[in-house]
Amino acid sequence: MSKQIKIADLLRMFLAHIKLIILLTVLGGAVAYAYVSFMVTPMYSTSSLILVQNSASFDSDITNNNANDTNNGRVNMNDITSSVTLANTCAKLFTVAPEMKGAIAGASVTIAPIEDSYFLRVTATSSDAHTAANVANTVADKAEEVYKEYFDAGKAKPVEYAEVPSAPSSPNKTRYLIIGLLVGLVLGLVISFLLEIIDTTIKPDDDLYKQYDIPVFAEIMDFETEGGSKKK
Repeated sequence: MSKQIKIADLLRMFLAHIKLIILLTVLGGAVAYAYVSFMVTPMYSTSSLILVQNSASFDSDITNNNANDTNNGRVNMNDITSSVTLANTCAKLFTVAPEMKGAIAGASVTIAPIEDSYFLRVTATSSDAHTAANVANTVADKAEEVYKEYFDAGKAKPVEYAEVPSAPSSPNKTRYLIIGLLVGLVLGLVISFLLEIIDTTIKPDDDLYKQYDIPVFAEIMDFETEGGSKKK
């Protein structure tokens, strides 16, 4: 008859190996924390803010249908008649413009529009905090020059400069620690379960009854293992 494992049996099983489970849980957390502290390079992120705005003359150009100049690589003004379109266009432009390549070098940079506004958030990430701040601010300062190269009207200017971050933005040591603890806990539970499964010895109490449906009426004490003396 196959042995059916109940929740109560699992609890007793895990309690029997509680020291092993605790040890592996703590070990998993310690390994994860040591890994993130000594093996993973900390990264610093900071951001600046750019305002991209249409001018009065730009609005009148659209009204008079005089914004169709595409010479010298300039952008068609009819394509940016709203703040959202303008912000998205400039975000892409500032990322790929050759004039901006030098400013972006040295860090990982993302330029994204803030929804329903003329503001662009420039986020720079680097292993050096000062480099991240310098790149974010350089991109913000360069935005006006690049904007004028491609647009006939409007302006782009920095309205908020990035500060040097005092602490890394990644990795998240707390998250790594929690993951390590969980992995260690699961490993401990699995090993405890496997140890019980491969253990075929008969235990006291009702182990025989559970496996073979045979009731136990009495037990014979082993005097040698119980510390008693054996008569010859």
